[in-house]
Amino acid sequence: MSTSPDPPGLARNVWPAAASRYRFVAGLLGALTLCADAVAAPTPTFVDLARQAFERSQMPWEPLSPEPVVEIDPPENGDPLGLDFVEYGKLAGKPFYDDSVWWLRASPRGNFEKDPLEIWMYRSERESYAPIPYRAGDFNYRHPAIQPALPNPPPTAVRYLSAVDIGSRRDGSDNWPQVLHLGGNGYGRLAGFSPLLFGTSFRLGVHKVGEPNEDFIKLRKLYLQKINERAFRLLGLAEGEAGAAALAATLHPGDASSLRVTMKIYLRQPLRVADEPSLGPLGLSSMFWKDETATPGDSGDEAHDADLFVAYYPDGRRRARTLAIPADPADPPLVMDFGEATDFALVQSDRNAAHYRRYAAVDYANRASLLVSDIASSLPYTVGIWQAYTDYEGADNVAVFVRFNQDAERPASVDDGITFSYTLTAYR
Repeated sequence: MSTSPDPPGLARNVWPAAASRYRFVAGLLGALTLCADAVAAPTPTFVDLARQAFERSQMPWEPLSPEPVVEIDPPENGDPLGLDFVEYGKLAGKPFYDDSVWWLRASPRGNFEKDPLEIWMYRSERESYAPIPYRAGDFNYRHPAIQPALPNPPPTAVRYLSAVDIGSRRDGSDNWPQVLHLGGNGYGRLAGFSPLLFGTSFRLGVHKVGEPNEDFIKLRKLYLQKINERAFRLLGLAEGEAGAAALAATLHPGDASSLRVTMKIYLRQPLRVADEPSLGPLGLSSMFWKDETATPGDSGDEAHDADLFVAYYPDGRRRARTLAIPADPADPPLVMDFGEATDFALVQSDRNAAHYRRYAAVDYANRASLLVSDIASSLPYTVGIWQAYTDYEGADNVAVFVRFNQDAERPASVDDGITFSYTLTAYR
C-alpha cells in the first residue's frame, strides 16, 4: 500500500463538514410543476429554514415510502427489468441553468434515487427563487442503452425530481466538469476537477449506522444561488426519524473542491447517548472490497474507493488506520471510536492505476479522497468508523461518522438547536 500524503493546504501536525401519502405528495409536486414558471418564492434565509426545521421537529416522523416501480428501480435477482447505475446515468437531464461558467441539471427518480427533492433556483431578474419543474421530455427515457426499453410515457409514480448535479468551468479551458451531486436521499458526492472522480460519498446526518432499521436522513428542499464565478450558495432542509435540520453551504470548485457547511439541528426526541451509538450530523460512506492482500497472485485486482482513514487532534497527534473488512461474512462489523478529532479523512492513497487493472473502466486510481476539517460543534462529539464484510464491488461497506457524545433535550424553541459546521474537501 502506498503511503498517504496529508490533505492539501493544511499543516501536517496541527490543522483546524405511508405509500398513499407518498403518492399524494408526489402527485402534488407534479401538479405544482404545471404552473412552476409563474410561481416564485421570496428569498428564504437560513433563519427561515431553521424555523421550518424546528417546526418539523415538533411533529412525529412520517417517512415518505416510495411506491415500487419495477421498470425504474434497481434490478433484483437477475430480473432484466429495472435500471442499473449506468442505465440511470443515461437519463441525465438538460441543464436548467447554464451561464457558460456554471451548469446545473436535475435528475428524475430512478435506481437508488427514489426520494423527491424540491429544487429552487434563484433568478436575479426576479430577485426571488423559482421552482424547477419535472418535465418528462427533459430526460432521455428512450436511450438505446436502456434495455429492455422503458414504458412511454414513464409511469406516473416516477414523475418527480430526486437529485441535482452542479458543474463549473475550469479556468482557461473548454472543460466544465461536474463537481457536486446532491440527492433527496441525503447523500452527496464531491470531486475536484478532472481527472478526479466521485468516490466516497458524504451524508447529511447519520442515525443507527449499520443497523437493520438505520435512519437515512433525507434532503427535502434545496435552494440554489450563484454568488460569483468561483462560489455557489446552497440552502437546504433535511430530516429523518431523529430530527430535522437547516443547512447552508458554499461550494468552491477547483482541483481540490470544497464545500463549507453549517447546520442547525433540532431533535425529535431527547438524545440519550447510552441508547444512541451513532446519532450525528455527518457521515462518509465508501467501498472497500479488495487491496493487494486479497489476491496476492494478481497485482491488478484491487477495488476500493478509499483504503485509509486518518484522524487529527488539537494537540498535533495523527492516527491512521488502513481499511480492512472482516475475514468472514458471519463476523460482526469492525467498529472503532477515534474520539474528538478536529479533522479526519477517508483517503484513496494508492494511485497506481495498474493495481486496478481488472476494473480499469471505473478508474479507482482517480477516486476523490474526502477531508472533513474546521469542525465546530455546540455539542460534544466523537468520530467513529464502521467496516462490514462485502463480496460485492457496489456495496458501501465503510462508514465514518460524527456522533454526538452528550445527552441533549428536545428543543423548546428555534433558538435551542444544535449548531454544527465543517468544511468538506475533495482532493487527490
